[in-house]
Amino acid sequence: MTKYKPLLKADSSDGSEHFEAPYEAPHIPKQRPTLAFRVRYAFLISLATFGFLDLTYRTYTLIQSRRPISCNCGETVEEAIANSCKYDSIAAAWLPPACRNDELLAQFETSGPNPDGSWMYYADKNKTRTLSLEEVSMLPKTGSHFFTAHQWHLVHCAYYWKKMFLAAEMGTVIEARYNNLAHINHCEMMSLKRDALDTIVTEAGVSLHSDRMVVAKKHGHEGDKQDKGY
Repeated sequence: MTKYKPLLKADSSDGSEHFEAPYEAPHIPKQRPTLAFRVRYAFLISLATFGFLDLTYRTYTLIQSRRPISCNCGETVEEAIANSCKYDSIAAAWLPPACRNDELLAQFETSGPNPDGSWMYYADKNKTRTLSLEEVSMLPKTGSHFFTAHQWHLVHCAYYWKKMFLAAEMGTVIEARYNNLAHINHCEMMSLKRDALDTIVTEAGVSLHSDRMVVAKKHGHEGDKQDKGY
């Protein structure tokens, strides 16, 4: 059945009544978005997404950069290798890349008294058995120590001063084990000693955890107990 809308009654100027149809706005058909509009919309969405991701990445990077970098390498030699650590003979420790100066390390390993510039390492104070650098690096497996000469100790100190000086330029992290006044004071004391350079005065282990500060024990002279820390 057809429905009709009621006419509105209105008063005319002459007092008579007449009816007017209600006003209806003209129908305007909806326009579909143009291709250009769609492209602009997609571009703005992409730009907003990129901005959000960039801000998130920058925030994450800033947080990470403020976190202290660890110089620890794990609990075993195998873990150290898996963590991209390398044996650093200046430090007598396994260190990650951020805590090493490999160029300085190469110089140290050719600064010894041997004809090829290498250093002598021993399994005991009496020098009954020598150790290769590879054998020294594996000492954490047994917890054993190596013994070496006073000259090695002095050059170790000198190279740590070099490493600390170059750290500002190269961004190398100086591990807590040596980045302390106690080690500097110890090296100063060692430098003032008058032991023969080839005297075996140093006994040390190989560290996997260089975030720990080590307090050096009192230096021993020839015939006394060896210095077990540095």
